[in-house]
Amino acid sequence: MKAAILGAGAMGSIVGAHLKRGGAEVYFIDVYEEHMKAVAEKGITMELESEKEPITVFVDGADVNGDKVGVCDVVIVLVKCYDTEKAVEMNRSLFGKDTVAISLQNGVGGPDLLLKHFDADHVGMGVLQASANLIAPGRIFGSPRFGYSPHGVYFSPAKLDNPPYIKVYEELAERLTAGGMPAECNDKTEEFIWNKLVTNVMFNGIAALLQLANEDTSGHEDGVALMRELARETCEVAKARGLDMDTERYQGMVGRRSINRDEVKNFHYVSMCLDSYHKRKTEIDFINGAIVKEGQKHGIPTPYNETICRLVRIMQDTYYYKYEPREV
Repeated sequence: MKAAILGAGAMGSIVGAHLKRGGAEVYFIDVYEEHMKAVAEKGITMELESEKEPITVFVDGADVNGDKVGVCDVVIVLVKCYDTEKAVEMNRSLFGKDTVAISLQNGVGGPDLLLKHFDADHVGMGVLQASANLIAPGRIFGSPRFGYSPHGVYFSPAKLDNPPYIKVYEELAERLTAGGMPAECNDKTEEFIWNKLVTNVMFNGIAALLQLANEDTSGHEDGVALMRELARETCEVAKARGLDMDTERYQGMVGRRSINRDEVKNFHYVSMCLDSYHKRKTEIDFINGAIVKEGQKHGIPTPYNETICRLVRIMQDTYYYKYEPREV
């Protein structure tokens, strides 16, 4: 199997490294030139929560574009959702008549963007139940699977009725699992995507606005109240789409106890928090914004999600207008 990771940041790196360990031919493509150079020269080093020692994996190539890679069997798309179409157009040489493009991106909307460029037979969707942070060029920290999930990756063809490339998905799952990242091709992947979306909706926008760890916001009574309303709206929208979502389960994820910061070993700062800190565009339109959009389709009001969206958009449009004290 020849695979390209289009968007080989932290999450792309952990997926690609495990895919390589599973025996696939793997190429990293990412616009972060320093990271790609480090991977090409010294490999990708993973500090995994489950391992005592770092693991270094040498992939078959790492570059800022796919010009030298050629046509792949599968392209795993992990760029930010708003960069999807640009990334596809700039790396057209990766895609042949039998290439499958699979979105493992945050939120919802990535597969729809791919469908603008490829027919449904060639598009897949998925979700990661794993974590990774880029701690230096060529070096990540993370876990290939959350403790509560039996698999680190779920995916499926966008078209579930007699998908012509199901063997690609099955081999991808086998390679990832063999490499240490349990994966499954599952026809209920949309449910898994929305299950993760609920938690992203609850935490990510607030983290971007406040630049706080999840442990801090979920341990504050006002954070708990807001998160529970965001979860309620999201579950109502999901149910209108025909998905079975347990509102109380998600609302119960927060507020069970206050957080003693001295007892927390590792604080979880979500990617949107880091985007805000580094004054980058966020994926708010594909997370909370997706709930607002779907709510409008089904006639369901989503004022809490809409407010979070509007505030994050104001923030990211005015990063460089913040108050700074002036010398008198």
